[in-house]
Amino acid sequence: MEDYRARLLCKSGYNQALQGPANVLNRGIVFPYTPTIQTQVQVSYNKYDLVHTNSQPNAFQSSSPPGIQITANFYQQTTEEVQYLVGVYHFLRVVTKMNFGQNDDDRGAPPPVLEFSAYGETNYRRVPVVVAGFTQSFPDDVDYVEAFINGSTPVHMPTVATIAMDLLVQYSPSRTKKQFTLNGFADGTLYNEGFI
Repeated sequence: MEDYRARLLCKSGYNQALQGPANVLNRGIVFPYTPTIQTQVQVSYNKYDLVHTNSQPNAFQSSSPPGIQITANFYQQTTEEVQYLVGVYHFLRVVTKMNFGQNDDDRGAPPPVLEFSAYGETNYRRVPVVVAGFTQSFPDDVDYVEAFINGSTPVHMPTVATIAMDLLVQYSPSRTKKQFTLNGFADGTLYNEGFI
């Protein structure tokens, strides 16, 4: 049976060490509780400035890939839940960085393209995205749980934490040119290829 939970995963081939200090997270986030997901679609039109008319026609310019905003709550009561949240924060910090530094063999490589899926094929299925930003919160009105990372390092995490993230859909030009047709999108077959 297919897992329909919302998830943000690394594509195969991304070889950075993502276990993090908690040593429990591998290659992504599976949201343990239903997040709020919002998709914003932008279409650009140019206006023709005609004289002596009461109506200005609009000419289609472009349709941009949608932006996806996710707001997710994480609830921590156990050591495993605290470790998972530490891993989530670490994952988001890693995938928003490029390779850099004279000792980095892959220096210059941009942050990775991830895959976002949620709620079945016609919603989000392996949509290629990059993380444009995220917000993590440490609220002052909840209790904090202590757990130990790697057996000895103490960490305190809130019993309720909210993470908000902005995702940008990132289709490669070659993929769009070779795979996309309006007919294929209109009949629904391209949902399975990550187009939304």
